[in-house]
Amino acid sequence: MMNNIPDEPAQLKFISPEGQKMEIPPEGALGLLALGAVGIKAWRQARKEAGEPSHWYRKSPENDDKTHEAEKND
Repeated sequence: MMNNIPDEPAQLKFISPEGQKMEIPPEGALGLLALGAVGIKAWRQARKEAGEPSHWYRKSPENDDKTHEAEKND
C-alpha cells in the first residue's frame, strides 16, 4: 500500500438478506452506477414537476462560508 492507495483494485461485495455473498464485477458496477444516476435524474425531475424546492445550489467561492439563506439576502 503506497500513499494509502491499495495495490489491488477495490471490489464491490454485497450480502443478500439470506447471508449469501455476491461479488459484483467491474462491468456490473459500472452498470449499477449508471442505473443509479438514471434513478436520481428521474427522482429530481419528479420533485421539480411537483414543485418541490431543490436542496442543491451552487455557492460562489467568495460566499463559501455562508449559509444558503445568508447568500440569498446579500
